[in-house]
Amino acid sequence: MPSIEIACIDLQETDTPPPTSFAVVCERGLLSHRSPSPRFQADFNVLSGCLYHLGNPGLTGATGGILVAHELLSEACRASEPSSFLEFDRNHLTSMRILLEWLLERSPLGQLLFTTDWQFGPADSFRAPALNLAHFWSLHDSRRLRLNAAYPISRAV
Repeated sequence: MPSIEIACIDLQETDTPPPTSFAVVCERGLLSHRSPSPRFQADFNVLSGCLYHLGNPGLTGATGGILVAHELLSEACRASEPSSFLEFDRNHLTSMRILLEWLLERSPLGQLLFTTDWQFGPADSFRAPALNLAHFWSLHDSRRLRLNAAYPISRAV
């Protein structure tokens, strides 16, 4: 099942995010919930901050463990063979936009690391160059965001 984890770089204390249409669990530190081999833990290990784990709406109120984010993805994304692009379901798009903007505001450096990890996605991991939020959404809207990828997002790019 897919997971989505967002590192809010250099944030020292978790803060309750704005209301979303999906579950969000936030924790101090950058320890991925994926197991047994978190795809982007090595990337998290060289950073500091808080990690926000996203999950299906029915998981709201969860306090730990792996949050499955399958229902956050569009039907086209879930049905693509092979699974290749990341696209959010339109029912969650507004919440995702608000959450990413909010996290960028909270980061003392104005930086996030947005990651996806899906065992049915591409075998290789992709690490994108730094981009701003407008570029991230442009890639999303053109179905060029990848699965099993890490996207550094910055206010300053």
